[in-house]
Amino acid sequence: MDNDIDCRKELEEARKRAVHYGRNATEAALVAHWEVCCGDVLVVEENMRNQDREWENASLAREFLDMAGFLEGYDNMLDNLYVAVQRMRKAIFDHPRLKIEILELERTVIRRIEALYDRELEVSEEVENELLYYRRNITHADKGDFDKIEQKGYLKKDPIEWSPVYERVIDEANKRIYSFLEGQPRGMGFCFAYWSAKKRILKEDYGIEWDSPAMMNPRVIFD
Repeated sequence: MDNDIDCRKELEEARKRAVHYGRNATEAALVAHWEVCCGDVLVVEENMRNQDREWENASLAREFLDMAGFLEGYDNMLDNLYVAVQRMRKAIFDHPRLKIEILELERTVIRRIEALYDRELEVSEEVENELLYYRRNITHADKGDFDKIEQKGYLKKDPIEWSPVYERVIDEANKRIYSFLEGQPRGMGFCFAYWSAKKRILKEDYGIEWDSPAMMNPRVIFD
């Protein structure tokens, strides 16, 4: 996957080719669907780098899951998928239930590779542990037991981000947030403008009380 291209234009062309060739075992069909997977990953990563259009990422990940789910049935596509699904998994945030689907696909690809080459991959245990972590926290969130949600890493996040209602509205909310912040330089201090707009929009438009990382981590200095 090469970042030195017009990712969006290439993705649109790949989608057309995938529709044209259909889903079959021909090389042209497999390549076309693989190109859509690549495009999805590259656009998601581009959105993350640019701190813009991140509301697209969940829909791109779902398209990726659909395309990759088809390709997973072909042994010659597994090595490519192994890299792509890892990159997609690391780029998706604010969507724990979607993350479960990506992790499950990653686990399937890993198991297929392990069976194909008769060897165990080191990442297998990491993926299993990640799945357990996400499932535990989603179970707590679905029951409203936010105080039981496990925090991972040094920085704390508002547990409401695990709730189904947050996951349902966050993309639409982010679209409004970025529209409000249009023209705001993406440099030092942007995070505070983003968090302020996010807190207000989630409260006023969706009735969700949300605390920013700065509020959750009062002893941490953010820029």
